[in-house]
Amino acid sequence: MRTFGFPDMDLVKGVRRGYPPDLIHAIAKYPDTRIIIEEGYGEDIGFSEKDYLVDNVEVLNKADLFSESDYIVAITTLSAREIEMLQPGQCLLAFLHYNTHESRNRQFFEKGVKTISLDEAKEPSTGRRMVEDLKATSFNAIKAGLIALRESWGDEKWFSKDRDEIKAFVMGTGMVGRNAIDALSNFQYTGLRQELIDRGNPKIIVEVLGMYETPDKEFINRQVMPHADLLVDASYRPEGVNQNHIIDQTQLELMKEDSVIVDITADKYDLTGEVPVVKGIEGVPTGKDKDYKLPRFKKDSPEFTDTDYVPDQYQLNPNQRRTVVSSYSWPSYGTNKDRLANVEIYSRQVRPILEFLAQNGYEGIREPEELKTSSMNDALYGAINPLERA
Repeated sequence: MRTFGFPDMDLVKGVRRGYPPDLIHAIAKYPDTRIIIEEGYGEDIGFSEKDYLVDNVEVLNKADLFSESDYIVAITTLSAREIEMLQPGQCLLAFLHYNTHESRNRQFFEKGVKTISLDEAKEPSTGRRMVEDLKATSFNAIKAGLIALRESWGDEKWFSKDRDEIKAFVMGTGMVGRNAIDALSNFQYTGLRQELIDRGNPKIIVEVLGMYETPDKEFINRQVMPHADLLVDASYRPEGVNQNHIIDQTQLELMKEDSVIVDITADKYDLTGEVPVVKGIEGVPTGKDKDYKLPRFKKDSPEFTDTDYVPDQYQLNPNQRRTVVSSYSWPSYGTNKDRLANVEIYSRQVRPILEFLAQNGYEGIREPEELKTSSMNDALYGAINPLERA
C-alpha cells in the first residue's frame, strides 16, 4: 500500500493552491493506493471536501496526514513547520528549486527525506520541464510591473501623449524571458494598453539582453540602465554563477527615479551554504507568499531594510532603491480563477509522475540506462535531491 498525502498549503489563506479533484480521482484508482487530503483542501480554488471523496480517498488533519503518508504531494515547498513534520523515508514532491536552496537540500538529505523537485523533472530528449506554467509566471509578473509603473509615473505622465514610449529591457532569453517579451508586447491583457490607446501613448519598445550582453557592465551602464522604464530579470543562473549579481548596487543609481524592476526569478538570498546564493539584481526584496496580493515594494518600503527580505550586506541606500515587483510564486498572483487555471495545467502535467510512483514507488527509480529505462524514469532520476545522486 502506498499512501499519498495532499496537504493544504500552510501559508496565507487565499494563496493556497491545491490540485483539483480529477487528479486525486485518477491516482485513487490504482491498486493498493490510498489518498489523504487535508481538511479544507481545494477550498481556495472553488472545491469542497466532498468533491474529492471517492473510494480510497479520505480527509484528515495536517498532523495525521503527515504521520500516515509515504508521499507528500505539494505545489510550492512546505513551510518550516511542515518540514519539521516530515519523517525519514518519506518522499516530498514539490517545486523545490535545488539550484538556489543548497541548505534546504542538505536539510532534507540529513533528515532522511527523499525529494522529487517538479521543476527539475525534464523530458530527456528535449530538456524541457515536464511540469511548468511559465506563461502564468511571466504574464503575472509583467502585469504587476506595468501596474506598478503606472502608479510610479502617476496619471499625468502615464496618459501624456507627449512622453516617450515605454522602454522595457528583459534579461534572459529562456522560456520565462520569451513569455515576458510576449506579455510586454501584448499588454492589452492587463487592461492598461487599451486605456493608453484611448488616452495616451500606447507604444512600448522591448529589448532583450542575453548571455553576451548582461555580463558587460560598461554596455549595460551605457545602453540599458539610464533608459529602462522596466528592467525585467528573467535570467537563469546555474550553480556556480548564482553567487554573483547581474546588476549591482551602484548600477541601480543609473536608473530613472520612477522606473520599475520586475523580478520574475524564483531566486532567493541563501547565505547558509559554503557559497552564498544571491538575487540577480542586488538588494531586491524577494516577495513572500503573504505579499502575493500586492507583490510591490516602493522605494520607501520597509522590506528594503528588513533582513527577512534582504540580508544586511546587500541592502540598498535610498539613492539605489527603485520600485520592485517580486514574488516567490508568480502563479499565485491573481484571482482564484487564475489559480484554478494554473493548477489545472499542473494537474495534467504531474499526473504521469504520480502514476509512475503509484505503480513503481520511489524505490523503482533507477539510474538511467540508454534504451533500457523509460523517459519518465530518467526524468524522475534527474529530479531527485542532488545529494542523493552524489
